[in-house]
Amino acid sequence: MDIQDLRIFARVAAVQSLSAVGNEFGLTAGTISKRLQALEAELNARLFDRTTRSVRITPEGQVFLDHVERVLDNIEKARSAIEDSSGRAAGKLRIAAPTHLGRRVVAPAISAFLGVYPEIEVGVDLVDRPVNLQEQGYDLVINSGALSDSTLIVKRLAPESRVLVAAPGYLKRNGAPRSARDLEQHQCLALAGERHWPIVRSGGSDGEPVQVRPRGRLCSNSYELLHVAAIEGHGILATALSSVEDDLAAGRLVRILPEHELGGDAVIHALYSGARHQPPRLRALLDFLSEWIRRETQSARAQARQEAPHVATAPAELLRLDASAPVRSGHRSAAR
Repeated sequence: MDIQDLRIFARVAAVQSLSAVGNEFGLTAGTISKRLQALEAELNARLFDRTTRSVRITPEGQVFLDHVERVLDNIEKARSAIEDSSGRAAGKLRIAAPTHLGRRVVAPAISAFLGVYPEIEVGVDLVDRPVNLQEQGYDLVINSGALSDSTLIVKRLAPESRVLVAAPGYLKRNGAPRSARDLEQHQCLALAGERHWPIVRSGGSDGEPVQVRPRGRLCSNSYELLHVAAIEGHGILATALSSVEDDLAAGRLVRILPEHELGGDAVIHALYSGARHQPPRLRALLDFLSEWIRRETQSARAQARQEAPHVATAPAELLRLDASAPVRSGHRSAAR
């Protein structure tokens, strides 16, 4: 009985998709199916009920799964024990992160990590949807914002300053908001499910956040899509400052309400399983990410202080709104 077949079986039981497991292992769905059939033939038992649309584990498969999970866990512990004794960090890691963190955080950090740890292989998925770390087979999830799964261990990596930006063209047509409440009269580009923007004074809290309900004609589960929409003048975007630094410097976007930022859980964090024994390769990655992001954050802040006078903000003339140029309703079209 092949260990890889046991891993495939356990992943199919968790994901319930042959094609998804095939993508994880670099195999076709047909190959995954054949390996499961061979396993069933060896056991003389049907492990899954398969149709063209679904894969469901059978009672016999569930009994087998309970034992397989213990076997795979013991194999991982044995591998980790060898790594501990030899002082080597080696093996594979699977990471998930949202696309807005991919280019500016995950890509350069993992590139540097691979240079330091040549015996570790890393697979990275950039996804703009909730990720179930255990069911989807990830070792680590890098994210920012609110946390919902208390069963995972959370490691804080860096603070994340979120600001409000828009294209000069949008502000020329619609005017710039003078207060947080004015945002509710504008086209706001919000992530799907983002019901409120908690607006606070930058550099500290002066009272409770103003809870603004972002309304607009466009929402998406993709930050990248909203980023492009903001540059093209479709509305106001709430985003990490570091993700739009190039756009601000080039004048494609400008900050609005620069004395404010979004409050809440503005932190980049790493989430991982609460298992008692963490393999050395995961510990190595966590330590590396923490130090790398801390160093990069300090460097970015120092550079931002030097370039602060050059950061674009909404020009004064866009704030002088008169009766002939009212702020347009958030339910009306933002003409390009």
